[in-house]
Amino acid sequence: MAETVSPRTSGEGKSYHEQIDELRGITEEALRYAKTIHQFTPKDAAERNVELRQLLEDNLNYTKACYALLERWRRWLFWSRVWGLVKFILIVVPLVLGVVYLPPLVQQWVQQYIKLLTPPVR
Repeated sequence: MAETVSPRTSGEGKSYHEQIDELRGITEEALRYAKTIHQFTPKDAAERNVELRQLLEDNLNYTKACYALLERWRRWLFWSRVWGLVKFILIVVPLVLGVVYLPPLVQQWVQQYIKLLTPPVR
């Protein structure tokens, strides 16, 4: 029996085993291609519903995780604003009180100091 291989291969001048290996590679590639096409072909309704339900559950879990992270950020921002306001008050209130109450005190101190520096009149 004569050994022959499909003329679709580039087999002229190749041995029988090389041509078989080439055919095996082409067949494996065709099989991978068919599997890929099968993954994206429409499925029956029950299988689509199961897949859709799984996608929705995954989406819900992801959304819950994002919401929890967002709540942590919101709390952090709230306390950041509160502490920013507290720091502002701790800086501004003493300055305002100083501007209001210090001039009369400083004026009294300056007058007493001037009295001490001026010699008494004889």
